[in-house]
Amino acid sequence: MEYNIPSYLLKIADDQYDPAKIKRSKLSFVDKTIINSAKAVKSIYLQAENAGKDYFIQNINPNVKLISLIYMSIVISVVNNLVTQILITAFIFLLYIIARLKLYEVYRKIFFLAFIFGFLVILPASLNVITPGKIIFSLIKFNKPSHFLIYNIPKNIGFSINGFQVVSLVFLRVLNSVSFALLVVFTTPFSSFIKSFKMFRVPDTFLMIISLAYKYIFILSRTIEETYFAFKSRLSGNIKSNNIRRLIGGRIFFIFKRSLIIYQNTYHAMVSRGYTGKVILHSQNQFSYKDFIVLLVIALSGLVFILF
Repeated sequence: MEYNIPSYLLKIADDQYDPAKIKRSKLSFVDKTIINSAKAVKSIYLQAENAGKDYFIQNINPNVKLISLIYMSIVISVVNNLVTQILITAFIFLLYIIARLKLYEVYRKIFFLAFIFGFLVILPASLNVITPGKIIFSLIKFNKPSHFLIYNIPKNIGFSINGFQVVSLVFLRVLNSVSFALLVVFTTPFSSFIKSFKMFRVPDTFLMIISLAYKYIFILSRTIEETYFAFKSRLSGNIKSNNIRRLIGGRIFFIFKRSLIIYQNTYHAMVSRGYTGKVILHSQNQFSYKDFIVLLVIALSGLVFILF
């Protein structure tokens, strides 16, 4: 069926604007903050969704994952060989494939953290002023060497081979530590992971405080988002960021009071179900032969990496 739209409806009148030429207003600072916070909360929901899937690594006992996390952190810190660190990186990447996680999204976060804390922070150590060695890229040349405080400033300053090896080693350590930690986080429900700390005799009250704080983040974030967008929907046009901050600042008490009421109702619901102030957390996951095999594989892999 054809639609024949009259030409006068397609023609833009003099008092109208061409939609293609209308510039969209930029988001205010508060809008960007709310949107980024919502993305962060959604990523946590995504973590919970991935952890609940019925895959091999997701079904491993959380106690085994916690032990493996501590053990592999020690192994990664002990290994001083670049080749071995690369092998550890490949090993962890294989575990991500087995876990069927979204590699691009996860490794984008991993490389960002590793680049900031494992490369940029340690990059000055690649200079021959801090790590002496053969220069592969010269930066500054002086007429003669000098001395400043505890440093001997050579005549030629640049990046040394030994310095790059130090930076590469630290970068791989940070990369492997973050990637293995996120592997455990993305494949383990938060509640189960918290319960696994019972192996180290962590008090139940402390674990319950962590669990309630974790829930409170969702409640408070949702309350702020609903309050702000309900207020923003009553405004017309684009308002400057400083005015938005002033208006939303006056509603901070309302947001806090609303979230406090929600948590008071949660507490009363706990009391109605028998809560007496004593917290007892029990993990219902029992060790199976699969868990022992995984623990043995992790232990042997760590020994191979150390002795390699």
